[in-house]
Amino acid sequence: MSKHAMNKRGWFAPGHPAQLVIGFTIWSIWFIAMYAGLSVACQLAPPAEQQGALTWLNGALFGLTLLVVTLLLWLARRSGRYCISLAAQANDNQGNSKLNANAKGGVRRFIGFGSTMLYLIAAAATLAGGLPMLVFTPCS
Repeated sequence: MSKHAMNKRGWFAPGHPAQLVIGFTIWSIWFIAMYAGLSVACQLAPPAEQQGALTWLNGALFGLTLLVVTLLLWLARRSGRYCISLAAQANDNQGNSKLNANAKGGVRRFIGFGSTMLYLIAAAATLAGGLPMLVFTPCS
């Protein structure tokens, strides 16, 4: 990836250090939105308790959960592919690379690998936080 392409995408580029915190930032926004939405919906239009867990509210919140999990998994895949491409590029340039370029590539590989793992952990935490909506009644 050229410097120009990296600067053009800014903090959204897969090798930018911001990738290390974006996953849990997305998770925390989901967490706040889910529980704030649940609280507001329970005050304004609570579903009937006789419906059990199969309510419009649980369906909407679980839909939001699946959307966020999909986003986090896509970001993890993107970071993982970036990390693999850097490793392949390093193997291709192994004979004629300089120490400084190798160190810079190592930092970018660390960011790629670390952000991939953090995105996967955030996706698992999102799914784990959303699964109770399939069994528990809201507003009880």
